[in-house]
Amino acid sequence: MKKIFLSLIICTITASSFAQDRPNIIFLLSDDQTNIATGCYGNDQVVTPNMDTLAKEGVLFENHYNTTAICMASRAVILTGMYEYKAGCNFDHGPLRKEKFAKSYPVLLREQGYYTGFAGKFGLAVSDEGNSTRHNSWDALPIDDFDNWAGGLGQTSYQTSKNKYMAKYAEKYPHSTRAYAAWAEDFVIEAKQTGKPFAMSISFKAPHMPFSPDQYFDYVYEGKTYKKPGNYGAGNATHIAPQAKTGRQYKGYTFWRDSEESYQETIKNYNQLIHGVDYALGMIRKMLEEQGVADNTIIIFTSDNGYSCGAHNMGGKVLPYEEASKSPLIIYDPRTPIKERGVRREEITANIDMAPTILRYAGIERFG
Repeated sequence: MKKIFLSLIICTITASSFAQDRPNIIFLLSDDQTNIATGCYGNDQVVTPNMDTLAKEGVLFENHYNTTAICMASRAVILTGMYEYKAGCNFDHGPLRKEKFAKSYPVLLREQGYYTGFAGKFGLAVSDEGNSTRHNSWDALPIDDFDNWAGGLGQTSYQTSKNKYMAKYAEKYPHSTRAYAAWAEDFVIEAKQTGKPFAMSISFKAPHMPFSPDQYFDYVYEGKTYKKPGNYGAGNATHIAPQAKTGRQYKGYTFWRDSEESYQETIKNYNQLIHGVDYALGMIRKMLEEQGVADNTIIIFTSDNGYSCGAHNMGGKVLPYEEASKSPLIIYDPRTPIKERGVRREEITANIDMAPTILRYAGIERFG
């Protein structure tokens, strides 16, 4: 895949010169959201009005790929701008070494005067010890490298109360997705008091397994029946190499194909989790307006990989087929002239582009 740096593309989609004051930057990451599970990517069976609006007001990238379709590896790539072989971080490979995390976008932004915060699923360990599973230990998470930390252990939980840094939001928002948007407001208020530009990263658990959506949104898809994709099922897997059918991406996650009832229940819950992220995006954008910072706050929304959802009879991810590796990418810069908004770009972009793009928006031209 030809490597096209998103950090070069942004020159053509933003104002010709940056504002004198550095922009605030919000990076929002859903978990396992394939791009076709998003309304603005052509799916009329999902309800994602805030993502769709963000695309209409910003730039939608039609061919955005995750270079490794596995949560841990993809997150290390996003943080560092390094391919997996260089970052060295994945299950059974090892954690992200401290030396490499020191060159990650949140660390560099903080060094350059940004007020930084993280909430949600960090999903990897930052450690010089060899065990990649240490992301289940608090001492292997980079808590002190952020001004405000609200991340959780391991895969995290949909129950807000199970993250000790988020527990205070649990009574009003028992499901973590909306709770992260509530945390975002407190973070922005706190950041404004410092007088610094802020960089806020939220990594939602949704729509990762287990598919436990926020009951607050039960009404959204009530009574709905979903169509299967055209490449669904075993009949569309006959051309796939035998090796591709040996791993969990093919043998596991059978709920996508056990029965019609199982598929309908699974896709409903998956889409409802995504709707929760969409709602949280709406909460965040409303909050930015209320706090008076919307006009100088860039929003980047993407995902770390996607479920195959039964395409080619696959349920999981791992292999770089379209549904597993392709995710939505939307960038909104309020400083962009009106006539340059609502653009759809066909260039290939990837998760390796996230760190350099974020840093370039902050005026940091070189890193690493």
